[in-house]
Amino acid sequence: MLNVVEFRQKAGAANELLRAPADIDRDIAEPACRVESPQPNAAVEIRSAILMLDLASQQARQIARRVCDASVRKVFDERISIVEQLLQIAREKALKL
Repeated sequence: MLNVVEFRQKAGAANELLRAPADIDRDIAEPACRVESPQPNAAVEIRSAILMLDLASQQARQIARRVCDASVRKVFDERISIVEQLLQIAREKALKL
């Protein structure tokens, strides 16, 4: 008979898929620890990146002052303001690292 399923073979494969909750917790906890605690170098790199973006924002402000068209300058200033707000949020979060 071709359509007969070998029960023990299928049952053994199903048992391999079932895992104890402790095994699942261990498998999840280990990678989560790596995500929650950034490497010391990562915090320094984040702060450095924020500083570079802050300098770029200041330069963008200086460039905006040179724009002659008031409507273009206004749009430019609005976008720089959004970037500066996001930088402030990043600074606050970086302090918690």
